[in-house]
Amino acid sequence: MEKQLEQINQLFETALPKNLTNKIIKPEDRDYHYVRSSYMGVGRPEIVVMAETNQDVVDTIAYVNELRKSMSEVPFSIRSGGHGMSGSSTNVGGVILDLSKMNAIEILDEAAGIVKIQAGAQWGQVAGTLAPHDLIITSGNFGDVGVGGIATSGGSGYFTRHQGLTIDHVIGATLITADGVIHELSETSEPELFWGLRGGGTQLGVAVDFTLQAHKVNSTTHDASVIQQHITYVTEDVEQFVANWGRWIKQAPQEMTSFLMIQKTPQNVYAVDARNVWANTDTERAVPELEKALAIDKIYDHSENMMSYADLIPYPQSIHIGQQKIKIANAIVDKVDASLGRAIKEVLETAHVVELRPLDGKVHEVGQDETAWAHRHRDGFLSVWMSPKSDDQLLAEFAPVMELATGMYGAYSSITTSEVSELAWPGKTGKRLKALKNQVDPEGVFNTGLQV
Repeated sequence: MEKQLEQINQLFETALPKNLTNKIIKPEDRDYHYVRSSYMGVGRPEIVVMAETNQDVVDTIAYVNELRKSMSEVPFSIRSGGHGMSGSSTNVGGVILDLSKMNAIEILDEAAGIVKIQAGAQWGQVAGTLAPHDLIITSGNFGDVGVGGIATSGGSGYFTRHQGLTIDHVIGATLITADGVIHELSETSEPELFWGLRGGGTQLGVAVDFTLQAHKVNSTTHDASVIQQHITYVTEDVEQFVANWGRWIKQAPQEMTSFLMIQKTPQNVYAVDARNVWANTDTERAVPELEKALAIDKIYDHSENMMSYADLIPYPQSIHIGQQKIKIANAIVDKVDASLGRAIKEVLETAHVVELRPLDGKVHEVGQDETAWAHRHRDGFLSVWMSPKSDDQLLAEFAPVMELATGMYGAYSSITTSEVSELAWPGKTGKRLKALKNQVDPEGVFNTGLQV
């Protein structure tokens, strides 16, 4: 065994391209503890490559290809922010390509809202850079998330109904495929790869930068301020609450997006934390909708204020050491109604919390076949946070929601089974993405995480 380990270690050393020698972190190095893990998992990789250039990415891919000639099972993880729910941005015994040093953000045309962002930037950096220019790009709701993950997988947060998904604002990207070729993608340059990049995640290669179309807010404060309402509801009837909330948000103007966290309390009532965001500072139009939100159910507390985009997106800049021990399952559903409320009530008998977000508005206005994100005409997205002993137990406890699921968000799942894949990329979307993957990555170089 010792001799075998020595041979493996020697192979990792001898196959390493010379120009990466000063850009790697190994288990014996001082900084290894800070780069070995992701938010969702503790890793023990053999090598972490801290890439700084596109050539570093090309060389890392070539390195992994060389290693796999002798060791076919060498894991290969791509990490931008390291926050991914599947935990696939770290591994045991393999190589991590860390893009965190490739984090430049450049406003190419402020008037037109054209921005170029490298994949290793975190969304808190993006918000902080854009807000002084009164610009917003729809994203998730947490600043530690990496741009590379969210801009290839979907991106649903506080501006979903008003602006759609993050991938809907990607107008160009640079992708490096398994053969080391650098592709410049857009609607007119390799449009099929561009289609798959937006919603296919990291299956097709390493996206190293994105050109995005930002939204000009025209806020009265000129710092991308929006109106935020924070409500804590207390309800005894979560079924009726979900139905009431679903009706309210469906009828609200698209400027309004709402984000719920639902928990069952020891007193057998339900606490619902709601973050409602109106996507500008137009109080005349916003206030009537905020008042309607206050009438949904009994309120424990509430507040309303204007807040800059940069302050709206929390950005703790945590070091990721596998600190999040929960598992997450999610579902995309056709309707947000009492039947969904019943399913949520049932899963909350064992789950810690349920997140619920709307998926209508601008999301519905993008054609079903325009991107590889296949859920354009459904109304709701929910995820369930649990602490199961196994994936089988997680699926069993999630079953009441799964019965209503007509889709799934691939990047927001701790489970990476074929059943989850079929929900994430159903029907012709899955077949098209599979054909594209077979074309650009026939050997399965990018084979961690959820696969089509």
